Amino acid sequence: MLKMPEALTSYEVHQHAWCVDEERGYWLFNCGHLINEESRSGYPEPSDKEVFILHVNGQNIVFILAHHGMEATDLYPIHISYELVSMSPSSLPNMSRESLLNILKDAINIFKYNGIRDLEENARTLIEFDF
Repeated sequence: MLKMPEALTSYEVHQHAWCVDEERGYWLFNCGHLINEESRSGYPEPSDKEVFILHVNGQNIVFILAHHGMEATDLYPIHISYELVSMSPSSLPNMSRESLLNILKDAINIFKYNGIRDLEENARTLIEFDF
């Protein structure tokens, strides 16, 4: 059984923000957007950067990804590209950076845009990675 970290279970965390692979023992949590305090409007606004926590082999890896909207099509009205901004730690003793990035890509491709909140919309979402 996968155990979520105490810090995340103590807040009001919505189920749709999680993606769990029980077979491989991994989970992904979408923490949401970083806030841009210096926006054009003068008010704090969500930035184009999202924070994800990937739990692998008992370790949490924090990723910051910049997302960019791409050209929509009839088949995929939601088309997003992610770019890696940071990753901490960048590797684990028994797992390379590339392996961790592949797990992240797999998890995000399952999570898509809204997790289990909107499966119909997720079916029409195309995710690409620039890393």
